[in-house]
Amino acid sequence: MSNSAAAERPTVTWQQLLADAVSDPADLLQRLGLPAALLPAARRAAALFPLRVPLPYLARMRPNDPDDPLLRQVLPLDAECNRHTGYSTDPLAESAVQPVPGLLKKYHGRALLIATGACAVHCRYCFRRHFPYADAHTGGSRLGPALAAIAADPSIGEVILSGGDP
Repeated sequence: MSNSAAAERPTVTWQQLLADAVSDPADLLQRLGLPAALLPAARRAAALFPLRVPLPYLARMRPNDPDDPLLRQVLPLDAECNRHTGYSTDPLAESAVQPVPGLLKKYHGRALLIATGACAVHCRYCFRRHFPYADAHTGGSRLGPALAAIAADPSIGEVILSGGDP
């Protein structure tokens, strides 16, 4: 591709990509030509953890293939509604290692700063699907307390920024 061809291509912002992402299971199934029989289960599971699939990601999926690996990462399934003995909504025990909202300090010398709770894609296997991102990100005025906690803890030598994704 020549530089002029790349320059002529319209630029889409990440904000627009998120705004245009597929969030309705019926829309996802229709766009991929998948059977409507998948819809009731997809709606039930998406009610527990919303669907979000950006269009460029969707464009890489194989139409008419319910076993497409990219689709399987985002397709809500009935199995997500099952509860099992020993199941935990906090498998990483992160609620116990949050000195201030948006800052996780689980390992010596390190801290994880949750910069935002927004993920571009909602992967069905997400182990942070129940994390309280609405209350625990450091966007806006919440950044100050997290930075103060980092500054006050001399044991922290590394701060990892997380954008919602693990």
